[in-house]
Amino acid sequence: MKTVCAFFAARRYWKDEKALQAAYGDLAGRMDPTWEKRLIVDTLEPGALPEGECLVAVPMSGAVQKNILAAAAHWDSVVLYGAYIRENAAEETCREMTRCNAAPTLMDTWAVLRRTRPRVQLALNGEQLRETIRVLKAYYGVKGATVLQIGHTEPWVISNASAPQVYESRFGIRIRFVEQGELAALYRGAGREQAEPYYRWFSEHKTGCVEPEESQLWDAARMAWALITLLESYGARGAAIACFNLLGEGTTACLGVSYVNDQTPMVASCEGDMDSAVTMLLMKGLTDTRLWMANPGLQPDGTVNFSHCTAPICCTGQALPCVLRSHHESGIGVSLQVELPVGQRLTACRVSDEASRMTIHTGVSVPGAYEPACRTQMHVRFDDMDHYLATALGCHQVFAFEDVAARLRRMAELFGLEVL
Repeated sequence: MKTVCAFFAARRYWKDEKALQAAYGDLAGRMDPTWEKRLIVDTLEPGALPEGECLVAVPMSGAVQKNILAAAAHWDSVVLYGAYIRENAAEETCREMTRCNAAPTLMDTWAVLRRTRPRVQLALNGEQLRETIRVLKAYYGVKGATVLQIGHTEPWVISNASAPQVYESRFGIRIRFVEQGELAALYRGAGREQAEPYYRWFSEHKTGCVEPEESQLWDAARMAWALITLLESYGARGAAIACFNLLGEGTTACLGVSYVNDQTPMVASCEGDMDSAVTMLLMKGLTDTRLWMANPGLQPDGTVNFSHCTAPICCTGQALPCVLRSHHESGIGVSLQVELPVGQRLTACRVSDEASRMTIHTGVSVPGAYEPACRTQMHVRFDDMDHYLATALGCHQVFAFEDVAARLRRMAELFGLEVL
């Protein structure tokens, strides 16, 4: 996402050019170095601002409202920044902007922009500005993305949208169906040379191995290579994989899904669950941890034991203990039993209901009994269990291993999703 930061000033207030340039230098120096910066004084000349996706508009005085509105009309997203507020700049800079009527200008412009622009936001300090830009960057990372549907969604996944066009219309993405045979053909043609990086990754990061033999780990690594190669060949940002049908190849895609979500900028969901794949795509740019899709198992103490066989080894950003196991339901291939941390703050999310709604639930991981379910398990105590039960949009939940609820709410607003 290209971001341009424009500072708007009027000479009727800033009569001292040296003082104006000093204030501009102070403000510009506090902005992200990757953003382009422009000082607009009195007149907004044609071509004064380069094109981009996001305009950060900073009023430095009064009498600049019309220039800000004129500039905003040409931008897809606008962030109005209250730089004059104390502690957002040097004390002298804030005092001068206040003297020059930047304060009423901010609210006057905000009142009009929020009525006339679809994606305008207000930031009152540097942290809010950084958070706003991060969400917008994630938003533009979703739009235009290609997501693969590899094979037909498994029949028990009943909450997905009725047609790919539902996701395409809502999120501006492209859903491309790929026959499962295309992935299988890549797998069959892969040798140890292709599989070796993935075999090495899982060999070096495992802390134990129970059922799988060496040959099965090589097969699972070949499937990981095939999945990543397929994604890259289509220029895709994500995939929903109908993984159970792949069991006929004698291996699983569990390691491949884990690796995609752990070590690449792409995302992957299993069971052909496109709701989960799209949820992951929306969450990817909002979290510094990894994403994990899991099944819920309700517990008598009001917690939920979430489980799945595809957990990233570095869920929290660092490698966790991991035992290689067979696939839970079939006993075939290789899956992962990752020891997830206790006491970890979490955010669970799902987009569903014809891609119109989002659920956001925060909680913490707690100790709990290991059950005869999918290999990686994590007991969760939600902050509001009743709300989770009342608003669940499907079986699978996508977890981030940190609190990103505020960012998700902003993302939902940008895409017009109702948050339950």
